[in-house]
Amino acid sequence: MFKPYHQRFLKVKIKSLAEESRIIRQEERKSETALRNRLYQHRTWDVRREARASLLAYGYLRGKPLSVVESKGKRRSSIDRRAHQIVKKFGNTAGYEAFYGWLTISV
Repeated sequence: MFKPYHQRFLKVKIKSLAEESRIIRQEERKSETALRNRLYQHRTWDVRREARASLLAYGYLRGKPLSVVESKGKRRSSIDRRAHQIVKKFGNTAGYEAFYGWLTISV
């Protein structure tokens, strides 16, 4: 369901988000309290949500059921919308249109 060569791009995006999280965590340890709190918030809200949405999209585009991609995740509409945008960018039209059905059927 991927566009040609886009599977690798999405895989790189997922790996870079994981590395970004590790780097932020290292910087948190070195920083003073105010900066540490801001870095923590960025890592746990922004980076984590983007990583989750990317992993959902990647699992969907590879044809995996939602139960394999996420075992007990609560549905969050903001993450689902972002994952849908990622599917639109990296997948084909048929995959884009069937994404929300995958979310509801697989639960």
